[in-house]
Amino acid sequence: MIRMGLVPIARPLFRGAHMGLPESSRKALASLAALLGFELTYVADPVTDAADAQARAREVVARHRMGVLDLLMVEHVTFATGDLVVPFLELPIPLGIWALPEATSGGPLPQNALCGLNLSLSLLTPRALPVKWFYGEPQDPQFQTRLAVTIQALRGVRAVREGHLLWIGGTAPGFYRLESLPDLPLRIHRVPLEAVFEALRQVDAAQVEERLGACDEPTAIAREDLRAVARLEIALESLAQGYDGVALRCWPELPARAGSVACAPYGRLGDRGTHFACEGDMAGLVSMLAVAAVTGHPAVLLDLAGVGADSLLVWHCGNVARVWAADGQTRLAPHFNWGLPAVRQMRLAPGPVSGLRFLEHRQAAVYAGCMLDRPDGYDGVFGWIGELRWAGTPVTATGFLASVLNHRLPHHLVWGRGDVEAALLELCLWLGHAPLASDPEVTVLRWPTRGR
Repeated sequence: MIRMGLVPIARPLFRGAHMGLPESSRKALASLAALLGFELTYVADPVTDAADAQARAREVVARHRMGVLDLLMVEHVTFATGDLVVPFLELPIPLGIWALPEATSGGPLPQNALCGLNLSLSLLTPRALPVKWFYGEPQDPQFQTRLAVTIQALRGVRAVREGHLLWIGGTAPGFYRLESLPDLPLRIHRVPLEAVFEALRQVDAAQVEERLGACDEPTAIAREDLRAVARLEIALESLAQGYDGVALRCWPELPARAGSVACAPYGRLGDRGTHFACEGDMAGLVSMLAVAAVTGHPAVLLDLAGVGADSLLVWHCGNVARVWAADGQTRLAPHFNWGLPAVRQMRLAPGPVSGLRFLEHRQAAVYAGCMLDRPDGYDGVFGWIGELRWAGTPVTATGFLASVLNHRLPHHLVWGRGDVEAALLELCLWLGHAPLASDPEVTVLRWPTRGR
């Protein structure tokens, strides 16, 4: 739950300050809490002058330092000059500034709140974080939509800032770009790959049989061969305890020594809410956690495998949580290259999807589209994505591909279920990351010297 604070500003000079609006709007806002996923943890007495503003700002910053406040809403019940607003603009906390509509439609202007919002957003006070404006009654659909996007975005911010991540073995050999980390306050614990093999040695036969007995996915793989899959799944699950996600160097050493690839264990553990990033992709893992927090579903890490007339084919070996499966249908099969068990075979379910990839230099890629109902694809996990957008702008399939290649993105793209592109764009801004614009130029050869 996102923890919100509310500070109403009601100058006594305006008759709207004496109409019970701070209390009625607080109740209306609180009624949205369960629907949108926040809790109203701090409500200040109305600010009436500059001294009040300074006192309320001190209260807010104390709660923020205690980690019990994620978002502050400063509410223009009435007009207010900058000395009542600047103390809140100076705080290092995500901030919304909200104006109520006028309580009456004629006679003396009761509040002049919209003008107050205009004045507040025009102030040139230095501030590290952005500010989002809101206008309307809490029951207004536009107000609820804007607030829902912010709540989703801040869930992603919290996942990034509070996530405890495990990096096992570094990156797969030769995947140099995956060694780069985004400019984010990450909490990463690094252990050698040998930790996996030690965990495998700790798994006993009874655990393996119990895990196999709970497996309900159809397969032609012999039970004896599936034991290696179950053993690896249990070992990875034990290593993941206490962490929000794991990036694992899952080849080339692991298959030969474990007798199993990590693909199906990744997907099955994803069913239980633990994210695993293939090939030691830590930046991909961070992006997965953010997307999962925004969407409320497990995120996926996929490669681009093909371009159609109006869509892209995305694919990976078989590492995806079952919630993504078309009609809920999955099966276990040998890996198409290694010949070892097991990958999860599935077609990705139709519907809107959105994605994010954090990059170096405080940049990010944000993209979206619609998973199509197309049955053709490669063994493993696959799907076709059409109606493509990049940072909110519609693009063709070739334009999307050009943007990926021209911006020199890592080869893993993170996707989430649902149309949450607006929330992902806002998430980037709260974190101080600039979303990359689409770059569909395909006729010029270049190697940009911008540090990527």
